[in-house]
Amino acid sequence: MDLILCHTTADFDTLGAAVGLSCLCPGSRIVLTGGAHPAVNSFLALHRDEYPLIERRAVTVSLIRSITLVDAHQRSRVGAAADWIEHAIATQLPIAIYDHHTESCPDMPGNHHIEAVGATTTLVVEAL
Repeated sequence: MDLILCHTTADFDTLGAAVGLSCLCPGSRIVLTGGAHPAVNSFLALHRDEYPLIERRAVTVSLIRSITLVDAHQRSRVGAAADWIEHAIATQLPIAIYDHHTESCPDMPGNHHIEAVGATTTLVVEAL
């Protein structure tokens, strides 16, 4: 199971970047780790079935093969899903980070795509 993790209270930048990354990694699943902004919830009420979203409770830790974190680079930003990052680090699973916030350093190893651009979605569109 290849997971794309959105930060808690996901906004449209996080969701857009996650959807783009799901195109780069077919078969991956997007997890809204701690809910979403009200506007995002309204959007997903109409379009949820169009994206590879799964609930946090649907993740089996032992089946995780890789983790991609979008619009954040600190474990604390994913709430309870931080345990999955700990598992990935302990078992040396691939971790990728896409973020546009540059004011702090990532607190995890991995393939970092962090640039001071207007949105994380920009980084993903460039990768697409």
